[in-house]
Amino acid sequence: MNAPKHGDEAERQELSHLLPRPGTPGLSPTRSQRLEEYLMQEVTQTSTQEQPSPTVKRGMPRWSLIAAPAAAMAVAAAVVASTTGTTHGDDSVAISSVVKVQPASATGATALLTQVADAASKQKTPTVGANQFIYVKSKVGFTHQIKQRTIGGPAKLDAVHQREVWLAADPSKNGLIHEGGQNITIHNSGKGVANPGAASQPARPGTVPQIASLSTNPDALLKQIYSTTRGEAPSKDAAAFNWIGETVSESIVPGDVASSIWRAAAKIPGVVLVKDATDAAGRHGEAIAHVSNGERTEYIFDRNTHLFLGERSYLIKDTPMGKAGMLTGTSAVLSRAVVNKMGDLPAGARA
Repeated sequence: MNAPKHGDEAERQELSHLLPRPGTPGLSPTRSQRLEEYLMQEVTQTSTQEQPSPTVKRGMPRWSLIAAPAAAMAVAAAVVASTTGTTHGDDSVAISSVVKVQPASATGATALLTQVADAASKQKTPTVGANQFIYVKSKVGFTHQIKQRTIGGPAKLDAVHQREVWLAADPSKNGLIHEGGQNITIHNSGKGVANPGAASQPARPGTVPQIASLSTNPDALLKQIYSTTRGEAPSKDAAAFNWIGETVSESIVPGDVASSIWRAAAKIPGVVLVKDATDAAGRHGEAIAHVSNGERTEYIFDRNTHLFLGERSYLIKDTPMGKAGMLTGTSAVLSRAVVNKMGDLPAGARA
Protein backbone atom coordinates (compact mmCIF):
# COMPACT_ATOMS: atom_id res chain seq x y z
CA MET A 1 0.00 0.00 0.00
CA ASN A 2 1.42 3.39 -0.99
CA ALA A 3 1.93 5.98 1.69
CA PRO A 4 -0.41 9.00 1.52
CA LYS A 5 0.96 12.11 -0.15
CA HIS A 6 1.42 15.29 1.90
CA GLY A 7 2.45 18.89 1.34
CA ASP A 8 4.18 19.88 -1.89
CA GLU A 9 4.17 16.33 -3.22
CA ALA A 10 0.39 16.10 -2.94
CA GLU A 11 -0.04 19.48 -4.65
CA ARG A 12 2.24 18.45 -7.51
CA GLN A 13 0.32 15.22 -7.99
CA GLU A 14 -3.00 17.07 -8.05
CA LEU A 15 -1.71 19.61 -10.55
CA SER A 16 -0.38 16.84 -12.79
CA HIS A 17 -3.90 15.50 -13.19
CA LEU A 18 -5.16 18.93 -14.29
CA LEU A 19 -2.50 19.50 -16.95
CA PRO A 20 -2.74 17.91 -20.42
CA ARG A 21 -0.40 15.06 -21.17
CA PRO A 22 2.70 16.27 -23.02
CA GLY A 23 3.06 15.27 -26.66
CA THR A 24 5.46 12.47 -27.46
CA PRO A 25 7.94 13.50 -30.17
CA GLY A 26 8.16 10.02 -31.61
CA LEU A 27 10.02 8.99 -34.74
CA SER A 28 8.03 7.81 -37.70
CA PRO A 29 8.95 4.40 -39.16
CA THR A 30 10.65 6.01 -42.15
CA ARG A 31 12.85 8.28 -40.06
CA SER A 32 13.60 5.39 -37.70
CA GLN A 33 14.48 3.18 -40.65
CA ARG A 34 16.96 5.71 -42.03
CA LEU A 35 18.59 6.07 -38.64
CA GLU A 36 18.65 2.31 -38.13
CA GLU A 37 20.33 1.77 -41.50
CA TYR A 38 22.99 4.28 -40.55
CA LEU A 39 23.58 2.71 -37.15
CA MET A 40 23.94 -0.79 -38.55
CA GLN A 41 26.37 0.45 -41.19
CA GLU A 42 28.26 2.19 -38.38
CA VAL A 43 28.47 -1.05 -36.40
CA THR A 44 29.53 -3.08 -39.45
CA GLN A 45 32.21 -0.66 -40.59
CA THR A 46 33.55 0.01 -37.10
CA SER A 47 33.95 -3.71 -36.45
CA THR A 48 35.98 -4.22 -39.61
CA GLN A 49 37.89 -0.93 -39.19
CA GLU A 50 38.43 -0.89 -42.91
CA GLN A 51 36.67 2.39 -43.60
CA PRO A 52 35.95 5.57 -41.66
CA SER A 53 32.54 5.79 -40.00
CA PRO A 54 29.83 6.89 -42.42
CA THR A 55 28.08 10.20 -42.09
CA VAL A 56 24.44 10.39 -41.16
CA LYS A 57 22.29 9.89 -44.24
CA ARG A 58 19.81 12.67 -44.60
CA GLY A 59 16.63 12.00 -46.45
CA MET A 60 13.66 14.08 -47.42
CA PRO A 61 12.57 16.58 -44.74
CA ARG A 62 10.43 14.03 -42.93
CA TRP A 63 13.58 11.93 -42.32
CA SER A 64 15.75 14.84 -41.29
CA LEU A 65 13.75 16.58 -38.59
CA ILE A 66 14.82 14.33 -35.75
CA ALA A 67 16.50 15.17 -32.50
CA ALA A 68 19.66 13.26 -33.27
CA PRO A 69 21.14 12.41 -29.86
CA ALA A 70 17.93 11.17 -28.26
CA ALA A 71 16.76 9.47 -31.41
CA ALA A 72 20.04 7.66 -31.98
CA MET A 73 20.08 6.37 -28.42
CA ALA A 74 16.51 5.14 -28.67
CA VAL A 75 17.12 3.32 -31.92
CA ALA A 76 20.43 1.90 -30.81
CA ALA A 77 18.65 0.30 -27.87
CA ALA A 78 16.36 -1.66 -30.17
CA VAL A 79 17.72 -1.87 -33.71
CA VAL A 80 15.31 -3.48 -36.15
CA ALA A 81 17.28 -3.27 -39.37
CA SER A 82 20.50 -5.16 -40.06
CA THR A 83 22.96 -5.52 -42.90
CA THR A 84 22.70 -9.05 -44.24
CA GLY A 85 25.23 -8.93 -47.02
CA THR A 86 26.51 -7.03 -50.00
CA THR A 87 25.86 -7.41 -53.69
CA HIS A 88 26.96 -5.62 -56.82
CA GLY A 89 26.99 -1.81 -56.63
CA ASP A 90 24.08 0.07 -58.11
CA ASP A 91 24.59 2.62 -60.86
CA SER A 92 24.57 6.15 -59.51
CA VAL A 93 24.42 9.49 -61.26
CA ALA A 94 25.62 12.82 -59.93
CA ILE A 95 23.12 15.63 -60.34
CA SER A 96 23.27 19.32 -59.62
CA SER A 97 22.97 20.04 -55.92
CA VAL A 98 21.41 23.45 -56.56
CA VAL A 99 17.97 24.03 -58.04
CA LYS A 100 15.96 27.11 -58.84
CA VAL A 101 13.63 28.11 -56.03
CA GLN A 102 10.32 27.87 -57.82
CA PRO A 103 7.44 30.22 -57.06
CA ALA A 104 4.60 28.70 -55.07
CA SER A 105 1.03 29.74 -54.41
CA ALA A 106 -1.94 28.48 -52.44
CA THR A 107 -4.04 29.25 -55.51
CA GLY A 108 -4.54 26.10 -57.53
CA ALA A 109 -3.33 23.63 -54.89
CA THR A 110 -6.81 22.33 -54.10
CA ALA A 111 -7.69 22.09 -57.79
CA LEU A 112 -4.60 20.00 -58.54
CA LEU A 113 -5.21 17.72 -55.58
CA THR A 114 -8.79 17.21 -56.72
CA GLN A 115 -7.47 16.05 -60.09
CA VAL A 116 -4.91 13.83 -58.35
CA ALA A 117 -7.60 12.32 -56.13
CA ASP A 118 -9.88 11.66 -59.11
CA ALA A 119 -7.02 9.97 -60.99
CA ALA A 120 -6.15 7.85 -57.96
CA SER A 121 -9.73 6.68 -57.54
CA LYS A 122 -9.71 5.30 -61.09
CA GLN A 123 -6.49 3.36 -60.69
CA LYS A 124 -6.74 -0.42 -60.47
CA THR A 125 -4.52 -1.63 -57.64
CA PRO A 126 -3.35 -5.24 -57.51
CA THR A 127 -4.55 -7.50 -54.73
CA VAL A 128 -1.80 -8.32 -52.25
CA GLY A 129 -2.04 -11.84 -50.82
CA ALA A 130 -1.30 -12.54 -47.18
CA ASN A 131 2.01 -14.24 -48.06
CA GLN A 132 3.09 -11.85 -50.80
CA PHE A 133 5.34 -8.79 -50.89
CA ILE A 134 4.99 -5.26 -52.20
CA TYR A 135 7.93 -4.37 -54.44
CA VAL A 136 8.84 -0.74 -55.09
CA LYS A 137 11.75 0.37 -57.24
CA SER A 138 12.86 3.97 -57.13
CA LYS A 139 15.72 6.39 -57.66
CA VAL A 140 16.79 8.37 -54.63
CA GLY A 141 19.38 10.91 -53.65
CA PHE A 142 19.91 12.36 -50.18
CA THR A 143 22.16 14.81 -48.45
CA HIS A 144 24.58 13.91 -45.70
CA GLN A 145 26.33 16.11 -43.20
CA ILE A 146 29.80 17.22 -44.24
CA LYS A 147 30.99 16.97 -40.65
CA GLN A 148 30.50 13.42 -39.43
CA ARG A 149 28.09 12.65 -36.59
CA THR A 150 26.33 16.00 -36.86
CA ILE A 151 22.85 17.06 -37.89
CA GLY A 152 21.95 20.60 -38.87
CA GLY A 153 25.30 21.75 -40.21
CA PRO A 154 26.61 22.03 -43.78
CA ALA A 155 25.43 19.18 -46.00
CA LYS A 156 26.29 17.64 -49.37
CA LEU A 157 24.07 15.82 -51.87
CA ASP A 158 24.89 12.21 -52.70
CA ALA A 159 24.62 10.83 -56.21
CA VAL A 160 21.17 9.60 -57.25
CA HIS A 161 21.06 5.81 -57.02
CA GLN A 162 18.65 2.90 -57.23
CA ARG A 163 16.63 1.70 -54.24
CA GLU A 164 14.48 -1.44 -54.13
CA VAL A 165 12.15 -2.35 -51.28
CA TRP A 166 10.23 -5.55 -50.52
CA LEU A 167 7.57 -5.09 -47.83
CA ALA A 168 5.74 -8.12 -46.48
CA ALA A 169 1.96 -8.07 -46.48
CA ASP A 170 2.14 -10.16 -43.31
CA PRO A 171 3.38 -7.79 -40.58
CA SER A 172 5.11 -10.65 -38.77
CA LYS A 173 7.45 -11.27 -41.71
CA ASN A 174 10.67 -9.46 -42.52
CA GLY A 175 11.14 -7.16 -45.47
CA LEU A 176 14.19 -6.16 -47.47
CA ILE A 177 15.88 -3.02 -48.77
CA HIS A 178 18.49 -3.17 -51.52
CA GLU A 179 20.34 0.12 -51.77
CA GLY A 180 23.92 1.19 -52.30
CA GLY A 181 25.04 -2.34 -53.08
CA GLN A 182 23.79 -3.68 -49.75
CA ASN A 183 20.90 -5.86 -48.66
CA ILE A 184 19.32 -4.56 -45.46
CA THR A 185 16.74 -6.68 -43.68
CA ILE A 186 13.68 -4.94 -42.25
CA HIS A 187 12.85 -6.84 -39.08
CA ASN A 188 9.14 -6.65 -38.39
CA SER A 189 8.02 -6.78 -34.80
CA GLY A 190 4.25 -7.03 -34.82
CA LYS A 191 0.96 -5.88 -36.27
CA GLY A 192 1.94 -2.24 -36.54
CA VAL A 193 4.49 0.37 -35.60
CA ALA A 194 3.31 2.84 -33.00
CA ASN A 195 5.11 5.99 -31.99
CA PRO A 196 7.63 5.07 -29.28
CA GLY A 197 6.35 5.84 -25.80
CA ALA A 198 2.87 6.69 -27.06
CA ALA A 199 0.86 3.52 -26.55
CA SER A 200 -2.40 5.45 -26.57
CA GLN A 201 -1.84 6.57 -30.15
CA PRO A 202 -3.00 4.39 -33.05
CA ALA A 203 -0.36 2.52 -35.02
CA ARG A 204 0.94 4.37 -38.04
CA PRO A 205 -0.40 2.71 -41.20
CA GLY A 206 2.22 0.65 -42.95
CA THR A 207 0.95 -2.85 -43.50
CA VAL A 208 -1.47 -3.78 -46.26
CA PRO A 209 -4.43 -4.24 -43.87
CA GLN A 210 -3.68 -0.98 -42.07
CA ILE A 211 -3.54 1.08 -45.24
CA ALA A 212 -6.66 -0.57 -46.63
CA SER A 213 -8.52 0.26 -43.42
CA LEU A 214 -7.85 4.01 -43.59
CA SER A 215 -10.94 6.17 -43.79
CA THR A 216 -12.21 7.08 -47.23
CA ASN A 217 -13.74 10.23 -45.74
CA PRO A 218 -11.10 12.99 -46.10
CA ASP A 219 -12.19 14.90 -42.99
CA ALA A 220 -12.16 11.77 -40.83
CA LEU A 221 -8.84 10.69 -42.33
CA LEU A 222 -7.22 14.05 -41.61
CA LYS A 223 -8.28 13.75 -37.97
CA GLN A 224 -6.73 10.30 -37.90
CA ILE A 225 -3.51 11.62 -39.43
CA TYR A 226 -3.26 14.39 -36.85
CA SER A 227 -3.88 11.89 -34.08
CA THR A 228 -1.27 9.47 -35.40
CA THR A 229 1.39 12.18 -35.81
CA ARG A 230 0.59 14.03 -32.58
CA GLY A 231 3.74 15.44 -30.98
CA GLU A 232 6.00 14.84 -33.98
CA ALA A 233 8.41 17.52 -35.13
CA PRO A 234 8.54 20.03 -36.62
CA SER A 235 4.87 21.05 -36.38
CA LYS A 236 1.38 19.61 -36.50
CA ASP A 237 0.76 20.44 -40.16
CA ALA A 238 4.27 19.56 -41.38
CA ALA A 239 4.05 16.18 -39.63
CA ALA A 240 0.69 15.50 -41.28
CA PHE A 241 2.09 16.44 -44.69
CA ASN A 242 5.11 14.19 -44.13
CA TRP A 243 2.83 11.31 -43.13
CA ILE A 244 1.31 11.44 -46.60
CA GLY A 245 4.67 11.01 -48.30
CA GLU A 246 5.60 8.17 -45.97
CA THR A 247 2.34 6.37 -46.67
CA VAL A 248 2.18 6.63 -50.46
CA SER A 249 5.82 6.50 -51.52
CA GLU A 250 6.71 2.86 -50.82
CA SER A 251 3.40 1.01 -50.71
CA ILE A 252 0.42 0.09 -52.86
CA VAL A 253 -2.58 2.13 -51.72
CA PRO A 254 -6.13 1.17 -52.83
CA GLY A 255 -7.67 3.76 -55.13
CA ASP A 256 -10.42 4.91 -52.77
CA VAL A 257 -7.95 5.32 -49.91
CA ALA A 258 -5.41 7.13 -52.11
CA SER A 259 -8.17 9.49 -53.25
CA SER A 260 -9.05 10.19 -49.62
CA ILE A 261 -5.40 10.83 -48.75
CA TRP A 262 -4.97 13.48 -51.45
CA ARG A 263 -8.27 15.17 -50.60
CA ALA A 264 -7.15 15.26 -46.97
CA ALA A 265 -3.85 16.80 -48.07
CA ALA A 266 -5.76 19.69 -49.61
CA LYS A 267 -7.11 20.51 -46.15
CA ILE A 268 -3.69 20.85 -44.48
CA PRO A 269 -2.87 24.53 -43.82
CA GLY A 270 0.17 25.75 -45.72
CA VAL A 271 -0.13 23.43 -48.72
CA VAL A 272 0.82 25.26 -51.94
CA LEU A 273 1.09 24.62 -55.66
CA VAL A 274 4.43 24.54 -57.49
CA LYS A 275 3.86 24.53 -61.25
CA ASP A 276 7.20 23.05 -62.26
CA ALA A 277 9.06 20.39 -60.29
CA THR A 278 11.49 17.66 -61.33
CA ASP A 279 11.86 14.22 -59.75
CA ALA A 280 15.03 12.14 -59.42
CA ALA A 281 14.46 10.57 -62.84
CA GLY A 282 14.35 13.98 -64.52
CA ARG A 283 10.59 13.89 -65.09
CA HIS A 284 8.84 17.26 -64.93
CA GLY A 285 5.44 17.75 -63.37
CA GLU A 286 3.34 19.86 -61.05
CA ALA A 287 3.68 19.57 -57.31
CA ILE A 288 1.98 20.29 -54.04
CA ALA A 289 4.36 21.44 -51.36
CA HIS A 290 4.76 22.42 -47.73
CA VAL A 291 7.52 24.46 -46.09
CA SER A 292 9.07 23.87 -42.67
CA ASN A 293 12.23 25.40 -41.22
CA GLY A 294 13.16 26.93 -44.55
CA GLU A 295 12.94 23.59 -46.39
CA ARG A 296 10.24 22.85 -48.95
CA THR A 297 8.90 19.33 -49.52
CA GLU A 298 7.26 18.70 -52.89
CA TYR A 299 5.09 15.77 -54.02
CA ILE A 300 5.31 15.68 -57.80
CA PHE A 301 2.60 14.52 -60.25
CA ASP A 302 2.49 13.88 -63.98
CA ARG A 303 0.84 16.83 -65.71
CA ASN A 304 -1.33 14.61 -67.92
CA THR A 305 -2.20 11.57 -65.82
CA HIS A 306 -1.92 13.32 -62.42
CA LEU A 307 -0.27 10.20 -61.01
CA PHE A 308 2.40 10.42 -58.30
CA LEU A 309 5.96 10.57 -59.69
CA GLY A 310 8.16 11.23 -56.69
CA GLU A 311 9.40 13.82 -54.23
CA ARG A 312 11.86 16.65 -53.98
CA SER A 313 13.04 18.89 -51.16
CA TYR A 314 15.27 21.93 -51.14
CA LEU A 315 16.05 25.03 -49.11
CA ILE A 316 14.07 28.11 -50.01
CA LYS A 317 16.22 30.38 -47.83
CA ASP A 318 19.73 30.38 -46.42
CA THR A 319 20.14 28.14 -43.35
CA PRO A 320 23.12 26.68 -41.43
CA MET A 321 22.80 23.66 -43.72
CA GLY A 322 23.31 25.63 -46.89
CA LYS A 323 22.08 28.38 -49.15
CA ALA A 324 18.69 28.81 -50.79
CA GLY A 325 18.26 26.40 -53.68
CA MET A 326 20.34 23.60 -52.16
CA LEU A 327 18.69 20.30 -52.99
CA THR A 328 18.29 18.20 -49.84
CA GLY A 329 16.53 15.14 -51.22
CA THR A 330 15.04 13.75 -54.40
CA SER A 331 13.22 10.56 -55.37
CA ALA A 332 11.35 9.00 -58.27
CA VAL A 333 9.10 5.96 -58.10
CA LEU A 334 9.89 3.80 -61.14
CA SER A 335 7.69 0.76 -60.56
CA ARG A 336 5.41 -0.95 -58.07
CA ALA A 337 4.35 -4.58 -58.14
CA VAL A 338 3.29 -7.56 -56.06
CA VAL A 339 5.72 -10.49 -55.89
CA ASN A 340 5.58 -13.87 -54.18
CA LYS A 341 8.91 -13.89 -52.39
CA MET A 342 11.25 -11.39 -50.81
CA GLY A 343 13.91 -10.56 -53.37
CA ASP A 344 11.76 -11.55 -56.36
CA LEU A 345 11.53 -9.16 -59.30
CA PRO A 346 8.31 -8.48 -61.22
CA ALA A 347 7.86 -10.37 -64.48
CA GLY A 348 9.84 -8.70 -67.23
CA ALA A 349 12.01 -6.68 -64.84
CA ARG A 350 15.74 -6.59 -65.47
CA ALA A 351 17.84 -8.22 -62.76
